[in-house]
Amino acid sequence: MIIKLSPDLKKEEIYANGNELANIMGMDRERGRRVLDYPMEKKVFVHSFNNPVLLTDNYRISQLNPSLRDTIFSLFSSRLRIVEYDGVGTIDDGTYKSVWCPSIDTILFALALKRLFRKRENFHRAVEIGTGSGFLSKYALAKNKHIGSILVNDLNPFAIKCAMNNIHDKRVVFYQGDGIEKIKEDKYDLIMCNPPYIPRPDSIDDNPYEGVSLLYNLVHNGHSYLNKNGILIVNISSLCAHILFKRKPKMKMTVLAKLKVPLKVNNVMNNKEWLRYLTGKKIIKKKFNRGYEYWQELKIVSFENI
Repeated sequence: MIIKLSPDLKKEEIYANGNELANIMGMDRERGRRVLDYPMEKKVFVHSFNNPVLLTDNYRISQLNPSLRDTIFSLFSSRLRIVEYDGVGTIDDGTYKSVWCPSIDTILFALALKRLFRKRENFHRAVEIGTGSGFLSKYALAKNKHIGSILVNDLNPFAIKCAMNNIHDKRVVFYQGDGIEKIKEDKYDLIMCNPPYIPRPDSIDDNPYEGVSLLYNLVHNGHSYLNKNGILIVNISSLCAHILFKRKPKMKMTVLAKLKVPLKVNNVMNNKEWLRYLTGKKIIKKKFNRGYEYWQELKIVSFENI
């Protein structure tokens, strides 16, 4: 399936493509002959949602007529997914362990990058910490020809494999490992990070950046990784702002984009200890709205090393 977002993030379009056309959309005959195999490039529009707050909004899908509802649920359960925004897309075939395909916060981040690049383009040396699917690095490279090199990093080796399969650009250097330790070796004009932003009571040794520690490090130490007038751009949730801003950042802060979205993370909502921590600390409050119990505000924020 293909999920396509409009440049202003006001519309989400759903398409069936490839073999889904025969398997789900019923296009299994053509001129009296059986057709089971379609090229990936062939697609059929299925439905659109205005003002999306999630890329997979099960509640809104459930409100559709039964045939359309079941069709879209079948498409979302399809193994291969393409997410497109502003002419840039990445493919997730479901084989990369613990790698999330682009979500609403990824696209909001891309919108913020677009706004940033309109005002300034001279980011010669860039880095993305925690690339996941590689969408944001691919978007930055497509929309800013002034980027001379970009370090694309993730702790997860499967994320690096996913990013390598999605980004084909000579300006990229891929690095699997601790991104913070890596960027201490040099200075950058642009640092991008769409990090974990949900506070968690404990961390474990296999991921020192669990919870908001990666975000906290970048917000308060980012100036030491940046060139003069360099920019750090991160995603900050209302769930963690109280932790981040106990100290005042040393860099100039600007909000580039924001959006209220449901908290729809299954491994949080199904973890009783984690959810009890968030509600007990009054980090989130239950308030049912548009099919979801908990909401947060996401802000894509730039920090300039002035």
